[in-house]
Amino acid sequence: MNPLFCTPPAVPGLAARLLADTDCQAFGLVERGYAALAAPGGPASAALSGLLVIAVAIFGYRLLLGRGVLSDSIGLVVRIGIVLAIATSWATWQTLAYDTLARAPTRIAGELLIGAATIDPLLGVQAVLDRIEAASVGFRTRAGIASPLVGGPAASSMTLTVSAFVLTLSTVGLLVTARLVLAIMLAIAPLMAGFLLFDATRGMAEGWLRAMVAAALVPLFVLTLVTIETAILLPLVARLLAEQAAGVYAAASVTPIGLVALVFAAAMLAGAAAGSRIAGGIRLPRRSVSPVSDVSATMTNNQSSTSIAAPAAPRAVAEALAAATRREAAGRSGGSRPMATALVQSLERSSRTGIASGPVIMPMQAGTRPALSRAPRRTRAAQRRDQ
Repeated sequence: MNPLFCTPPAVPGLAARLLADTDCQAFGLVERGYAALAAPGGPASAALSGLLVIAVAIFGYRLLLGRGVLSDSIGLVVRIGIVLAIATSWATWQTLAYDTLARAPTRIAGELLIGAATIDPLLGVQAVLDRIEAASVGFRTRAGIASPLVGGPAASSMTLTVSAFVLTLSTVGLLVTARLVLAIMLAIAPLMAGFLLFDATRGMAEGWLRAMVAAALVPLFVLTLVTIETAILLPLVARLLAEQAAGVYAAASVTPIGLVALVFAAAMLAGAAAGSRIAGGIRLPRRSVSPVSDVSATMTNNQSSTSIAAPAAPRAVAEALAAATRREAAGRSGGSRPMATALVQSLERSSRTGIASGPVIMPMQAGTRPALSRAPRRTRAAQRRDQ
């Protein structure tokens, strides 16, 4: 059994050959992994069918219980269509995702870097690596068996070797890592598509989409930055080789090469982080709140406000009792009995209806006068004495 997914093309140069091998193997991984997961009768296909049935059943129960509206069925049908398109058709998924995410960023970077003096970024990286290796061999030959820790040509050779490793890892290494991550994310599409059906699992689907977009944006930043890096490094390395040809082995010409490699390695990591931040802005639409829930909440609020306003009737009764007490204390005993009787009847009527009655009209006995008119009159002598 052949362990390889495909036969990579013959490409000159280590950087270009490594990236071509990765692209070939990644495409084979996506195609075969997708076919294995989406095969009829497989565990992933059975799980997806069960999730579709559960989603439809939950929506039906929501309608029966009055917690959903029929217009939500449009969103459910759209989600089911998207899930079936992702999880059952490799041709659709290849056109929709693989060609867009795996190839479009590289083409966009090529359009950005188009020009008469622009070369292929990977060919530029390979040219820089070959020249750095040649310069490192020249310093190593001159150093002999001396240790790099003592400085001199041995330290310069070590600096050039480390610069070559940093350049390779920050360019080809990031591109290969991004392609492999994207291939795995695309291959598990039949498993992740079912998470789009439910609000509780939609966050996992969002994370899956963000990871794919972040991995797809890495080549856009790396290829753009590596073109600038090779444009800076090629003259530096060419001058270093010219000095070696003239018999000059100066360490001052080696230091800028190492600094440029380190600075652009940090810039490429920052570009990958920027792509992750961009992908982190993906948000899938959420289900809106049902109008039935809004009506129920409004009715509940109305009932709560009614129950709070209920203690108004007992307050009116208490005020009426206090007024009756004051009137009975001011009146005579002969006229207080009818007033108390009328007041009691009014209070009983208020307690039965729950509404405070108006002012109570007290009956007055015939032949009686108000209590204030019965006060003793003062004599004229008393009035003159008081004055």
